[in-house]
Amino acid sequence: MSNSQSNDHHHSNNLTLDRRNLLIGAGTLFATSSSSSPSPAAAADYPIKLDGAVKRVVVRPRKSRTKAEKEDEEEVLVIEGIEFDRSLPVKFDVYVNDVDDVMGGPDTAEFAGSFANVPHGQRRGSSKTMKTGLNLGISDLLEEVGADDDDSVVVTLVPKFGKGQITVQGIGIKLQG
Repeated sequence: MSNSQSNDHHHSNNLTLDRRNLLIGAGTLFATSSSSSPSPAAAADYPIKLDGAVKRVVVRPRKSRTKAEKEDEEEVLVIEGIEFDRSLPVKFDVYVNDVDDVMGGPDTAEFAGSFANVPHGQRRGSSKTMKTGLNLGISDLLEEVGADDDDSVVVTLVPKFGKGQITVQGIGIKLQG
């Protein structure tokens, strides 16, 4: 278990894992909880309907953090208000890139993780619409793309299944200790 995972576990003893806070990012499992508000992109840009690849410039809470600060607090990409029909399979991939590389596509960006819904049997009387969120730890990824000293990053959402069936209410970044 890495130091950041160990610290996350240490600081969140009451954390319970469910599909709302379990992350699969870059081949690693992370557990998160929502504690502070993320720094959002412009509110006028939302909601976003994922009917194709969508890019947003997202402001970071702090840049040029020390190694000790990075070990104490993970920078977390927060995708809020993911809304879809729970009876349909949906999936989108999340990529992060340096603002200087904004013209590049997902092939030049770094993969941060995926969101997926696998439909299950529907309960009687339950709503077909589901609204949830996704949190992805991105501190190491920001160093890899050379965005550690940048005020903002480019986040790209690429629908894989359920194109046009997914809506996102907001994208931001927060520090989580």
